[in-house]
Amino acid sequence: LNGTSWSEEELWRLRQRDAWLPSEATRRALLLLTSSSSTASRTPDETVSDSSAFTLPGLMAGEIGQGSGLGGGASLGATEHLGTGDPYRSLLASCYSSEAKADSVRRIVTADDVPQDVSGLRQLLAGNWYRSALDLTHRLLTSCGHGLGKTGQPSARITPYSAQLWLLRFGLLKQTKQYELMEREFAAFSNLDSPDLYFEYFPTLYPNRKGSIIPFSLRLLYAELPRLLDRKSEALDRLYYLSAVVCRLISNLENGYTEDGTVACPSDEYKESSLRLWRRRECRILACCLSIYLSDHEYPSAIDTAELMIEQLRNLNEHQPVYALLGRIYLRFGDLESAQRCFSMALDGLDPNEDYTRSQKRTFEAQILIGQGKFDEAKKLFRGVLENSPSNVTAANNLAVCSLYLGQLEEAISVLEALTTPADPVCGRPILHDVIVANLAVLYEVESDGSAARKLRLLERLAAAPGETVSVSAIKLG
Repeated sequence: LNGTSWSEEELWRLRQRDAWLPSEATRRALLLLTSSSSTASRTPDETVSDSSAFTLPGLMAGEIGQGSGLGGGASLGATEHLGTGDPYRSLLASCYSSEAKADSVRRIVTADDVPQDVSGLRQLLAGNWYRSALDLTHRLLTSCGHGLGKTGQPSARITPYSAQLWLLRFGLLKQTKQYELMEREFAAFSNLDSPDLYFEYFPTLYPNRKGSIIPFSLRLLYAELPRLLDRKSEALDRLYYLSAVVCRLISNLENGYTEDGTVACPSDEYKESSLRLWRRRECRILACCLSIYLSDHEYPSAIDTAELMIEQLRNLNEHQPVYALLGRIYLRFGDLESAQRCFSMALDGLDPNEDYTRSQKRTFEAQILIGQGKFDEAKKLFRGVLENSPSNVTAANNLAVCSLYLGQLEEAISVLEALTTPADPVCGRPILHDVIVANLAVLYEVESDGSAARKLRLLERLAAAPGETVSVSAIKLG
């Protein structure tokens, strides 16, 4: 939409969402642009004739969607199958040595089955059809001028709409673990700081708009990407750069200015709502850092990061879940006293009579018991949690772990199988999680040498459920 269609209230709201602080070089370029005497009569195309000055991303070959990397919008040959990119169907076909039998088990919703627009994307995402949604992003980005071979071409300029499509596409590439392709397609965005990625660069096209055309979540994906490629130090550098910018935004707001520090906040309500937004965004950055530290067993850094998250969220009264996480971190290296203290703080202020509070209290007590090696007592508590909340993945997984430590392998298997094959038809689909499925597959292997047959039945159950909720690699079959 053209900027003139927004009301003043809407423009302030968009300013909150889109705020960002460019680098000094980019800030100077934007300042020079806005102070130019010819700005009022200039159109975006009159500024720079050299397309190299713009961010011009395009799609890259190598995508694995439901069209088997055919680029979503490409035509299928007579022998091609639109579902060949589906990992469940591919594994079933390999196990059965039959395409037809695989098709009878796995019914796939493809990009062709939904409207070719954002509403179609919503339908595919609601059904967890990630590869089909990836195909549709390919088609929609192609229609926006970002197709194969368009990198660096004038047609590939970023708009607010195409930036949102890129955000969704990169999120889907992450979900489907196509990290190398994700990095290749990100390359054209450079460091997401070119002047043309800010609304101020196009005052005629986006009058009165301020801030970044690139969504914050896209910046976060860019920062996190090296971690997915096992370059954790580089990821931390990018994440802490983001954090530094966000902390400056928060500081400006706390001092009564807008996010960029240029003018006073229009109202106290604006200030408070912006602080809520940016403190939550800061915690999203810190959560990515925390994930890296935990994967590397860097517990002191993990604890420091969790405490920073608590500090940001305390102002919003949303800090209790982080205390629970901090307690589990202490449990990892056997500090039961600190874990107990954190669990108590996680319950502070909650209504003790609510089912959620009672469930959390039992879970925390059981986790402490596991730390003490009292698996039988912990198992009883987890059983109680699961009886009140049959879909509680944490309780089910811990109950299975306790059963395994007590030598009760069959019970451990039955607990996890109950989640993947619910008896209650009202549920509509099994409760699925990568950890649950991976642990169940391991238990099958421990039980007997004939685990392949049980894994195949597990695969069939998962394949019969719509979407791609669980990574097929968790089954450890084939």
